[in-house]
Amino acid sequence: MDVGREFLEEPDVPPSAFFSVIDGGMQGLILIASIGAACGAGLFDALEVKPRTAGELSDSSGIAGAMLVHLLDLLCHTGILSRSGTEYRNNPLASTYLVSSSPYSQQHYLRKNMAFLDEIWARLPERLSGGPLMFDRERFFHELSLPAMADNALCGRLQRTVREVAALPEFHSCRKMVDLGGGHGLYAIAFTFQNPRLSAVVFDLPHIVPLADAYIRKYGAERVSALAGNFFSDSFGTGYDMIFSSSNPSGKSIELLPVIAGALNPGGLFVNVQSDDRDSRDAYQALEWELWSIGTAEKGQGQYSREQPFLTPEYRHALAEAGLSILREVPVRDDYHAGTYVHMMIARKTGQMTGGL
Repeated sequence: MDVGREFLEEPDVPPSAFFSVIDGGMQGLILIASIGAACGAGLFDALEVKPRTAGELSDSSGIAGAMLVHLLDLLCHTGILSRSGTEYRNNPLASTYLVSSSPYSQQHYLRKNMAFLDEIWARLPERLSGGPLMFDRERFFHELSLPAMADNALCGRLQRTVREVAALPEFHSCRKMVDLGGGHGLYAIAFTFQNPRLSAVVFDLPHIVPLADAYIRKYGAERVSALAGNFFSDSFGTGYDMIFSSSNPSGKSIELLPVIAGALNPGGLFVNVQSDDRDSRDAYQALEWELWSIGTAEKGQGQYSREQPFLTPEYRHALAEAGLSILREVPVRDDYHAGTYVHMMIARKTGQMTGGL
C-alpha cells in the first residue's frame, strides 16, 4: 500500500491495549484528585454528621451544584459514598479513613500525595530535564512526610509492632525508653500505654520535635517527652531499658551500635524496625524517589541514607560485638502499599534487667 494511504488500514497493534493504559491512568489521577478535593472541602466530615443533599453540601462547601453532583456521583461509583434518593452518606471506607476525627484518618497522607501530584507529577517534564524538586526541609518533614507516616502507621503497622514487643516478658520490666528518630512519637506513646510504668523520650531533630509534642498533647501521653538532637552527633542519654528505632538511619548504622548498647541497661531491649528500600520499591516508587530531594545527605549516600540494606552480615556481627543478641526477627505487614513488609529485629543486651514488675 502507498504510504499516503496507510491510514485506511486499522493498526496491527490493537488500540484497546493503548487506550486501556491511558484511560486507567487518567481515571486513577481523577479519582485521587477527587478524593483529595473532597477532603479539603470538608465533604466527608459533613456527611459523617448526617446524610445531606448535594444542595446542602454545595451551600456549606462553596462548590457549584452541577460540579458537586458529578463529584459525589464519582465517589459513589467507587464505593466511598452511597446515595439514597437525593441524600448522600459516607460508607465505612470514608468514615474510617477520610473523616478527620477518625483515629485512622488518612488526611495527612492524602495531603502529601496531593502535594506530590501537583509539584512533581504534574511537572514531570520539568523534573526530568531540570532535576529533582528541592523541598524545604522543615516543610517536608513537619507538613508532609512525618504526618503521612503517622497516618499510615495507625492502619496496622504500629499495632502489630507494639503487640509483638508487648508480648515479651522483658517489656513489662522496662521503665525508661528512647525512640531514636521518633518523628511523630506514636510508637513511644503506644508503648507507654501498654506499660503504665514506662516513661519515654522521643529523640529527633529540632525542627521535628514540635510535631512529636503535638501528638503527645493530642493523646495526653503524660509520660512521654521530646528531646531535640542528632543521634549521629549528640547524646540521647543513657540508662534505658529499651531503645526503639523505626524507618530511619539510626537503625541501619553500624557505627551507632556501640552507642546504643552503651545507652542500654543490662538486659535492655533494642527494637529495630526497618525496610530495605532498594529491594522493596516498585517501578513507580523508584521513579518518584529520583524526582525530589531535601537537599541533604539524608536522602543520598552514606550513613544518613535510608537506602542502606538492613541486617547485613556485617550488621549482625556488629550487634554481637556490642553485646546485643537477637531474640526475635518478625516480618510486619505495612498496608500503605500492597505487598509491603518491614522487618523487625528485637535484640537484648547481655545481663539481667532490674526494673521488676
